Amino acid sequence: MFVLSVKAGRKKLLIGLAVVLIVITGVMVISKMHDSKPVATVGGKQYSLKAATNEDRISFLKQFGWNVNAEPIEMKDVTIPEKFNNVYTQYNKIQKEQGLDLLPYAGKTCRQWVYAVTNFPQVPNVRATMLVYNNIVIGGDLSTVELDGFMTGFNGVQESADYGMRKTVSPRENLPSSATPTVSSAIPANAWPTD
Repeated sequence: MFVLSVKAGRKKLLIGLAVVLIVITGVMVISKMHDSKPVATVGGKQYSLKAATNEDRISFLKQFGWNVNAEPIEMKDVTIPEKFNNVYTQYNKIQKEQGLDLLPYAGKTCRQWVYAVTNFPQVPNVRATMLVYNNIVIGGDLSTVELDGFMTGFNGVQESADYGMRKTVSPRENLPSSATPTVSSAIPANAWPTD
């Protein structure tokens, strides 16, 4: 029979245990970060920000009850400016209302996807615009193409009166047939941030 004995001082034993605990904690944190899905929270409700594929982007909009045409109307690269002007500051207010924030992405180039919303109640030509960075939605809006239209967050609620929406709008299937969204105020000609 073979017996191995190791003589370690108290200090070495404590250092060894501390190293093992740090390694275990690091593995758990990395595992949690890797397995966690990107989410945002609005009004206590969490929604996924995953946007790696066209199906992901369509599913993202379905979380809010919106149906869109399967193919995007437009896709292009957009650079978020290093320093926000008034237009970007106002646009970021909408983002913050929906649990997002463009400031951490200042100076970065993201992909802009635009889809036609097919079930917005009694308002034609509504577009869903998504800003995607590293396959995650970082911002976007619902808006009309008309200059006297509106711009709102993905959930159809405009908390600030910046861009014309005056009440909550839900997808058609969730509204009584007599409901009509109230839309007023013109969107400024330079309302959509572009590069």
